[in-house]
Amino acid sequence: MPGNVKAATSTNEPSDQTEAEIPHMSLLTVPILLTGQLVRWVEYERGMHARWMADVTGPSMHQVTDLVIARRPARLYRPSADAALPALVYLHGGGWVLGDIDCYDGVARRLAVACNTAVVSLGYRRAPEHPFPAALEDTVAAMEWLGAHGGEWGMDASRIGLAGDSAGGQLAAAAGLRLAASGGPRPALQLLIYPALDLRDQRGYPDIMTRVLSLYLGSRERTDGEVSPLLAPDLAGMPPTVIATAEHDVLHPQGEAFAARLQDAGVAATHLFGQGLQHGFLGQLGTVPATADFLTAIGSEVRRILHEAPDAGLRA
Repeated sequence: MPGNVKAATSTNEPSDQTEAEIPHMSLLTVPILLTGQLVRWVEYERGMHARWMADVTGPSMHQVTDLVIARRPARLYRPSADAALPALVYLHGGGWVLGDIDCYDGVARRLAVACNTAVVSLGYRRAPEHPFPAALEDTVAAMEWLGAHGGEWGMDASRIGLAGDSAGGQLAAAAGLRLAASGGPRPALQLLIYPALDLRDQRGYPDIMTRVLSLYLGSRERTDGEVSPLLAPDLAGMPPTVIATAEHDVLHPQGEAFAARLQDAGVAATHLFGQGLQHGFLGQLGTVPATADFLTAIGSEVRRILHEAPDAGLRA
């Protein structure tokens, strides 16, 4: 791993107890706690998530550079020395609470190779410290910054897309909606991997979603299109979209429905179905060969759009 990138490690267990003394505090079983306990719980869960993602390693890159984009930490991955690469702004998963640039380092590297693009992994603000719409605002600001400055870092500013998995997929879709509505820079592509697109729907994860969404949204209306992009009244003007879902994921119907709504709105949308896979399969890239095969298929579709249609890119 290049010297300017530190490996994902976990030192975030609660300070007053050892891990062995604590029953595993999962998002499914822990109630919303008092403030001090909540802080320790979030730190613990972030550490556990980083340990799980540490199994995902990635290939060497031509260049890996830590940046600050619109006052947020970011990491640029360039898989080759090719000039003016298309790029993806990658928004990691983790339920708007967990995950960071370091523990998704391996995913970002593999995404860069699969798609043959530069990848900018964005350290957006997370709940509960920064609830909605902080992460969405960070995403939009990063797209605006890269539209103006991406060329200075070897990116083709006309071919910059958004990509995200799970909660990151929700952020990518919401940012696409906001940019379309505001007349801001239009992404060249949206890549949404097992995205959460209707936050009213808690099938399969009723407890986990209630608790996580209370941290992320508070009392925000869940029918708002920037919260639940599937419910947005107008999808016209959205960029070409690739949606990848997993067979064994309760969010699969949301992704399928979003692809259909985009197509009805005249947006080029492709739905890729991961047979036999489950939610969070990017976290299994190091252990389940089928996930790597599916990422290759996802990358092929992204390449088709970004490399064969450069005129469809980022523009004001």
